[in-house]
Amino acid sequence: MVKFVRFTIISVLFYAASIQAQNISVSATTDTSVYKVGDFIRYDIEIKYDKGIVVYLPSVKDSVKTLDYIQTMPSEKNEANNKIIDRYHFIFSKYDSSQVTIPSIAIAYTDGSSSVKKYIRTNPITVTVKTLPVNQQEDIRDVKEPVKLPPDWILIGLIILLLFLLSVAGYFLYRYYRKKKNLREKIIPEFIIPSHEIALARLSDLEQKKLWQNGFVKEYHSEVTEIVRQYFESRFKFGALEMTSSEILAVLSYLEEGKVIETISEKFFSNADLVKFAKFEPMPKVNEEMMKQAYEIVNKTIPIPVATPIKEEQDVQ
Repeated sequence: MVKFVRFTIISVLFYAASIQAQNISVSATTDTSVYKVGDFIRYDIEIKYDKGIVVYLPSVKDSVKTLDYIQTMPSEKNEANNKIIDRYHFIFSKYDSSQVTIPSIAIAYTDGSSSVKKYIRTNPITVTVKTLPVNQQEDIRDVKEPVKLPPDWILIGLIILLLFLLSVAGYFLYRYYRKKKNLREKIIPEFIIPSHEIALARLSDLEQKKLWQNGFVKEYHSEVTEIVRQYFESRFKFGALEMTSSEILAVLSYLEEGKVIETISEKFFSNADLVKFAKFEPMPKVNEEMMKQAYEIVNKTIPIPVATPIKEEQDVQ
């Protein structure tokens, strides 16, 4: 009998300790009970439980359908008097006036003795959302004009000074680069290749082509004649490219420097006209003579450089 009483007392104490070890409570609150349309509604859930309990918080965003979800704030976890305290914070809003009840939310948990989930529910909360009061007796007023701020004269002065300094700097930079460009143009003279050098180079290139040797006789005579005409036009400044052979010879006869090549030029253009107009098939000797005559025409009319007298300094003894 004594053993039975002792066993009963021990069982009752163990059961009481088990109930105390599995203690859990939950509460829900809002920061106030009356809001205006569009205000933020802060909804807090606080859960207190023993260390052996595991809490499974559901999706509060999906559980509260009566309000418009805004965001979830950072949660807090604290420990006091051998209990764990979890605090969860949520922001909702409401965009029309009404009385709204935030429903009770079921929160699952398990204790150390079993993996079967148990549930505890939050308390429902009723809040009131009101519109802004409107005075029907007041007149309709225009929208207020923007507030005119006084001008910041210091800032305006600094901007004007900055623009002035930039203008001065731009002016001096322009002067500097303009002067530098003019100096460069003065230092670098324009180099003009003399007419006779161009003609001699073209005649040399024509020789290298060996046109008449490869059967291109007319092409050879056409090109050598064009080189001489171009030389006359550049050297004596008359339109030799557009003139006939007789007209060119007439101009040369009037030029003092052209008289020295009048005879050789007549032979040159006579051969050229025979090939061009009389369908004359020249002998190789004629082709060679045409090249020699062209060289002679150019070489005999190369300008003679004018000697610049050198002033000798006399030593004063």
